[in-house]
Amino acid sequence: MSKQNNDSSANSAAKTQGGAEPEYKVGPGRPPKEYQFKPGQSGNPKGAKRKKPTIDLDLKAALECALKRSATLKQGDKERTVTMAEAGIEQMVAKFVKGDRDARRDLFALAERLGIDLFAEQKQLIQEALTPNQAAILDAYVDRQCDKYVPPTRVFAPPELLDDDPEEQKGK
Repeated sequence: MSKQNNDSSANSAAKTQGGAEPEYKVGPGRPPKEYQFKPGQSGNPKGAKRKKPTIDLDLKAALECALKRSATLKQGDKERTVTMAEAGIEQMVAKFVKGDRDARRDLFALAERLGIDLFAEQKQLIQEALTPNQAAILDAYVDRQCDKYVPPTRVFAPPELLDDDPEEQKGK
């Protein structure tokens, strides 16, 4: 029987014999009666300090609102109305076409994240233009070039040539 059970059984025995409350023992986990919480009283009357509201939700809502706003684009004599998000993407593509390396990086990252294959049309045109013989020559060339940059797989010695044979170590 645990010590706590012994204490509770001793307390109940003392209550029944004398009819009065037994003497309260102060110790670890048993504070004096005057410092214990009173029934119905909170352990933290002042309460926890309020957290400052985060601005993440406000920023997200502001960004969504700004991207949904309409913008008027002029292309020659024509004007057309698009969302700010569309205008931003068109501006990034225009910078990419001009050779901006940051726009290229951002465009490739965005296309990869969205699952867009930027070179699908070019691959199809190349496959249609090549004869099967030319395609085989091109594939062989690409394989040779990849072998130059991809490190070869590691070759391990046969187990019988290794000094750290587990069977020999068991016998020692």
